[in-house]
Amino acid sequence: MNATDLDGYSTPELQKRAFALARERHDWRFFIDLFRHTPTALESEDLDPDVAEIGVAIDDLVGIWREATQGDWGGAEPLARAAFIDYIGKHGGGDGAGD
Repeated sequence: MNATDLDGYSTPELQKRAFALARERHDWRFFIDLFRHTPTALESEDLDPDVAEIGVAIDDLVGIWREATQGDWGGAEPLARAAFIDYIGKHGGGDGAGD
């Protein structure tokens, strides 16, 4: 799936696909980099999970973001959309499911 195809999806759908792909890949850095640019800007320097528990840490991080933002990207939505499209385009996963 290319960027033009992905651009037709809503932000929530792109988020669902990118989050599912990043979870599958245990890509903690994707979430940290993305959330650094949100209105709730998490202090990622304090977040250094044990590799064995990365899945739980990712779920916790997503939960913190949801609680803080009520699932709304606000002014960071264009950046988030671009990040989702870029991530899915680079790593595949156009059919992902998740949050």
